[in-house]
Amino acid sequence: MFAFELQFLKWLESMRTGFLTALFEGITFLGEETLIILLVVALWFAVDSTLAKKVFFVTICSTGLNGIVKNIAQVPRPFDKGVLPVRKETATGFSFPSGHTQNFATCSTFFAIKFKKKWLSIVVAILIALVAFSRLYLGVHYPSDVLVGALLGVGMAFLGNYLFDHAKDVKKLYVAVLMIFLPFIVYFLIVANEHFADFFKVAGMMGGLTLIAFLEEKTEPLSYDVSWWKKLLRIVIGVAVAFVFKEGLKIFKMGGVHVELLIDMLRYFAVVLAVGYLCPLFFKKIKL
Repeated sequence: MFAFELQFLKWLESMRTGFLTALFEGITFLGEETLIILLVVALWFAVDSTLAKKVFFVTICSTGLNGIVKNIAQVPRPFDKGVLPVRKETATGFSFPSGHTQNFATCSTFFAIKFKKKWLSIVVAILIALVAFSRLYLGVHYPSDVLVGALLGVGMAFLGNYLFDHAKDVKKLYVAVLMIFLPFIVYFLIVANEHFADFFKVAGMMGGLTLIAFLEEKTEPLSYDVSWWKKLLRIVIGVAVAFVFKEGLKIFKMGGVHVELLIDMLRYFAVVLAVGYLCPLFFKKIKL
């Protein structure tokens, strides 16, 4: 963090208006966990589970890298330096690099790569810039945070796509990513800090996705040859299950940072397993 970055954020703070604040609060939502859950569930239950797993895998890899860099760099947030934040509750963990910017850059670039349309690439670039600027305007990140977050997000979209497409066995790819995460899980648990929670959530999701890959070998794939209202009902149920598990399992949080980090990891492992494996089993059972 450089001195001019803090000065720039304080200047932005002085330029805030009710309209602009509402606008950038809406734009910043594009990089939040809720939207990613909705996207993955919708793809998984209504379009193509392989596509859903691919975008989920790419996002997990990117978010995991973000957490590793954040937790090693441990850069304080701008509001710890006197900047007045907006929606401070969305600013979890340390500051560098920006998770919202990186998440959105990863997901949006993923689809730009998939569809290979010039107009889509232009729209994606503009939206990434807007999400990045929203984090500055809201006073929760420095310019260097969002710049690096955007670059990492775009880079991880290309790398994740390449790895997934060229993997001979996707299960081995999932296990390899877990093995990369493992030493950081151990280290971050030893030097436990409440700001590490996001990384443990990502590790839990990767564990859930990996287990699903092994379990699905013995099950029939979910059919997409169903009516639109059945697909919509699948999505509603899937989203409901995701949020019930994500929020409901918080009741098991206990005292102690070490324990809470492990519970966060198990909670997100359970969310992915429930939505990605148990829900499809239920849909096939009731012919939904």
